[in-house]
Amino acid sequence: MIELLWQYILIFIMAATPWLEILIVIPIGIGMGLHPIMVGIVSYIGNFLPIILIVYTLSFIKRTRIYQQWQQKRHNKKQLKMQMEEHSVKKQEENRVKEEKRARRQQRAKTIFYSYGLPGLAFLGPLVTGIHLATIIALTLKASKRHTTVWMGVGLGVWTIGITVASYYSIDWIVNIVS
Repeated sequence: MIELLWQYILIFIMAATPWLEILIVIPIGIGMGLHPIMVGIVSYIGNFLPIILIVYTLSFIKRTRIYQQWQQKRHNKKQLKMQMEEHSVKKQEENRVKEEKRARRQQRAKTIFYSYGLPGLAFLGPLVTGIHLATIIALTLKASKRHTTVWMGVGLGVWTIGITVASYYSIDWIVNIVS
């Protein structure tokens, strides 16, 4: 019984670890012979708790005085650098070109985010970037905390169900071939 509990704890820890997504953890758990529904539930919880932690920790950090001071210093440095470079015509042209490139990249990222939206990011996150990084990207692009948490939870739930079913039947199919 303790060994079984330890295996589920291991599944939980692996699911909570960034880059060890449910795409890997669920097939491992089912391949170990654990109950597929329990593996799915434990993996979902293990992967969803860090999302909640990321969402609310990031918003807390943004409200701290240290972060705000850092933002102010960063802004002041940019202003000072721009004032120093205003004296040089060549530097002005280089800055304009750099600023245009940066603006185009930002616009492309915004277009992708607004085209597929938060739901698209939530459903593609586990496959493309990992759900934890997708959460950070959504918050960076100014998605609300509540919507980010809900959509990441829904996307993760759909992936969990799909992977659990696929893993269960594929492992069952492999065992039947080998037998």
